[in-house]
Amino acid sequence: MQRDISLISRYGLVFAFIAIIVLFSVLRPDAFLTTRNFGSIMSDNAVLMLIALGIMVPLVVGQFDLSPGFVASLGAMLTAGLLTRQGLPWPAVLVIVVLVGCAIGLLMGILVGYLQLNSLIVSLGVGSAISGFVLLYSNGEIIFNGIPASFTVIGQTRLFGFLPLPFIYAMIAAIVIWYVLTYLPVGRRLYAIGGSQEASRLIGININKYIAISFVVSSGMASLAGFVQVARLGAGHPTSAQAFLLPAFAAAFLGATAIRPGFYNIWGTVIAVFLVGAGTTGLFMLGAQAYVQPIFNGAILVLAVTLSRVAVLRRAKALARAAAMRDTTPPAAVASNA
Repeated sequence: MQRDISLISRYGLVFAFIAIIVLFSVLRPDAFLTTRNFGSIMSDNAVLMLIALGIMVPLVVGQFDLSPGFVASLGAMLTAGLLTRQGLPWPAVLVIVVLVGCAIGLLMGILVGYLQLNSLIVSLGVGSAISGFVLLYSNGEIIFNGIPASFTVIGQTRLFGFLPLPFIYAMIAAIVIWYVLTYLPVGRRLYAIGGSQEASRLIGININKYIAISFVVSSGMASLAGFVQVARLGAGHPTSAQAFLLPAFAAAFLGATAIRPGFYNIWGTVIAVFLVGAGTTGLFMLGAQAYVQPIFNGAILVLAVTLSRVAVLRRAKALARAAAMRDTTPPAAVASNA
């Protein structure tokens, strides 16, 4: 019984994702259950996935970054502007855009990690300043004239007529971050800081440095998301990427309820992104009005935070129970079990 509950807890999000696909496939088999629609869901949510993966890294160390939506908008406008106004090749634009994002993340990381300012206030303030700069840079206008077709190819091509390139970029980023968090010392230290800053400090971990690193990753991923968004759409919009912030947080929190319940993790976040994306697409196919999406995203976020907190409490209770059992087990019993 306990094993079944643990299985449901760990893979419940996967089961929910499958249930959503089955539900909308039954309700709209002509539109939802098609390779074209699944390809569109993967392409439409690739940018959200990049932002959610970035947001997850500061969450691992117990910090909140509210700036990725603004940073992604800046990345999109810089991408469109550098391509059309300066005529730079897109590889050079990619490097510049990501470096700008990383510089913004480094600034926030220094303020939060080394000066120990509140991450919510810092990221919101920096995001607001970025929003103003984006409007100044773009004059509040969409930039689309002069974006070369050779650039949009990297965002609009579908391999085998089905698999969109933006989804592949997002999956490569997910694999890289997963490997770093799972197998490299930096990943273990990030999780250790999120578990207990005091304990991490006592064992010699440079907490300030790793908090700064988490913000660099978050902003760098947001800038990359803005770049990919322009490649997908063939235009840069000064505010469109800001709408990704809420569903990205919902995906990160919801992801912490699966695969490794109680921990922010890559594959839980990836599944959550496409669960939200499939749910939103299915609702629109059933004729839902535009106001349904923000209601759906808000409800998912509240539910995700609640479930994530429950997962953390269950993990803490299980650890406490295991510790109590070790303390109360007679030495002879421990020796015989060994």
